[in-house]
Amino acid sequence: MGLEEFLNALKKAADKLVTSGFREALIIHHDEADGVCSAAIAAKSLERAGFGFKTICLDKLYPEVLKGIYSRGAGLYVFTDIGSAHVKLVEKEAPEGSLTIMLDHHDTTESRRPDVLNLNPELWGLSGERDASASTVAYLFAKALSPDNVDLSSLAIIGAAEIPGPFTGLNTSALKDALETGVVEPRGKTNYRILNLGKPLSYKRYSTLLSVLASVGYYKGGPLRALRACMNGFEDSDYEEASKLEEERRRANAMLLARLRRGGLRRMEAIQWFSDGGVYRGMGTKVIGSFCSYLRYQRFIDQDKYIVGYMDVLPEIPGYGKLSKEYVKLSTRAPRPLTQDILNGRKPPLSKILPEACSRHGGFADGHAVAASGVVEKNKVMELLRTLDELAKS
Repeated sequence: MGLEEFLNALKKAADKLVTSGFREALIIHHDEADGVCSAAIAAKSLERAGFGFKTICLDKLYPEVLKGIYSRGAGLYVFTDIGSAHVKLVEKEAPEGSLTIMLDHHDTTESRRPDVLNLNPELWGLSGERDASASTVAYLFAKALSPDNVDLSSLAIIGAAEIPGPFTGLNTSALKDALETGVVEPRGKTNYRILNLGKPLSYKRYSTLLSVLASVGYYKGGPLRALRACMNGFEDSDYEEASKLEEERRRANAMLLARLRRGGLRRMEAIQWFSDGGVYRGMGTKVIGSFCSYLRYQRFIDQDKYIVGYMDVLPEIPGYGKLSKEYVKLSTRAPRPLTQDILNGRKPPLSKILPEACSRHGGFADGHAVAASGVVEKNKVMELLRTLDELAKS
């Protein structure tokens, strides 16, 4: 198991797609930079190959939404940066005669159905937390479709910005292509500037712009705007809208941080938790995760307790319809000292305990060892927090 086997699997999947008989894909993608970039790579490469496409942007893969998506019947379904953590549910719901392709890097399990292709480097002995973003997986798939898609490597670089530290593993392959093609240029030892999207900006800055557009602007057409910007280039209005949304988020963050400093952070034995109190209402729920990441570096938090934040989920999913229940979205992070304990096996990973806690109360979750998120019905959130605290102590 390794790189060559993974690349062979991508090639076989690309061949299967081309010979599937379908001419239009429904692309389901996550709502931050990696999700948008991976969706744009998939859409652009499919478009070049003569396929039509439609998109749905989700923060979480709600089982009722998955069921609704698949109720369309046999077709071509492409999941980018979402879905791989729920492969068993996908296998259960995918209609016969369809083809599902998942381009992802989150913790996962193997698919047993030959028409549900789980193209996740974790299954080939590579690390989705370190070696590959979903955008890099999507890029390597696009390259398997056609070597002419090498210009899409710049989007893989932007998507990989969410992985801390220098580029490693599959991400270095995308970086090499981007540098050789001239769509990216080095700026110092560890920074790179994107040259084929509009203003020549750092890949990290483009990552922030796209995440802000798609998540903060989730209910204002942001995901479609971000996708178009990736596929056709940024316009001045895109930069302006991102700056405006960024300021809205900054004000909300400051308000919530002040509230937590005044005693709004509640503590149990192994977790510390808070509600946004409606501060983020009207924004996509990805913002609570971004705030939890920021909170990791604040001195007033307990360094040995898992961080848990939650906010209400608005019922309308753009491009899909309404949810049938009232949900909350929970995001969890580990402070830096606790992160080391998790990675060294002394504390349980969030990718295990949050899904377990959510499932016990009728919800679901996914993510990585030190950063995970989940959804549960609003009236069950306090029970879930108590369960999570018990699991975190184990």
